[in-house]
Amino acid sequence: MRKFIDLLSQSNVSLVRQSASVLATFLKSEQLDYQLNAVQKQRLAQYLETTTLVSENFGSPLDAHSVVAFSFGDSDDVNKRLANVATDLIRENGFLDAHIQQEVAEHITALPNAHVIADDNYQTTTDVARKALDKSVGRNVIVVAQAWHAKRCIETCQQVGLNVVGLRTVDRFPQNDPQPWVRNPINWVLKESQREFVTGQEVSRLLQLA
Repeated sequence: MRKFIDLLSQSNVSLVRQSASVLATFLKSEQLDYQLNAVQKQRLAQYLETTTLVSENFGSPLDAHSVVAFSFGDSDDVNKRLANVATDLIRENGFLDAHIQQEVAEHITALPNAHVIADDNYQTTTDVARKALDKSVGRNVIVVAQAWHAKRCIETCQQVGLNVVGLRTVDRFPQNDPQPWVRNPINWVLKESQREFVTGQEVSRLLQLA
């Protein structure tokens, strides 16, 4: 995988080159290396060609009706930070209602107008967006999400009928999370590049994600 990432970092396509260079820099400080077959390499290259890895904050809460906060992994690390971001947004803009995924909501107390998006089963990004739409007082939302997850959160909200007018992010990975695919940038990109074909659990097993 390292040689393949190095090869992609010399691509003629600027987005591929930039994204692969980010991953190559991360790999220099890690022992990670995975064996990818030809199909997996092709999917990874295609993903890097069409995806900006890290989303940046944009938009004003004044244009929104609601906050929709998506969790990242199961552990406390990133979800606590997402909770802090959501809490600050709502307390500084009291007119906003909030739709907060349960792993984030666990770290918030006494927040008015908050709807906890909870389920005993695993919730996909689409599940969360649809539940937020069902409860939202309006369609304009500001998304709170992990920075590498944010692009998909935004696209999913738009697909279900929400209008994303803003974004606030946390750029961090939970290193010891129970979900292997959220532990670092490499694991995340490998999972996302294969997600239309296999689940996160299956990718973790097939590639033995550390």
